[in-house]
Amino acid sequence: MADETSTDVLAAVLEITAEEAGVDVSEVSETSHFADDLDIDSLGLLTIATQVEERFGVALDDSLIPTLPTVGSLVELVTSQKG
Repeated sequence: MADETSTDVLAAVLEITAEEAGVDVSEVSETSHFADDLDIDSLGLLTIATQVEERFGVALDDSLIPTLPTVGSLVELVTSQKG
């Protein structure tokens, strides 16, 4: 299986985030802020991170997850763990 690119990670994170936020995926972008734009709290963010970990087989640092401001920052964290 080929390594997922950051584009694949972004697509998956957008999809998972939209589902958690209860919005259409078209309303979520790399620059969307979890709290301000999507009304996702720290528990919701942990839920998203858990799904991303399962999807990509990575282990994210739980202490970093609540500090992630945007969808793009989560994508960067995941791609850095996959490298």
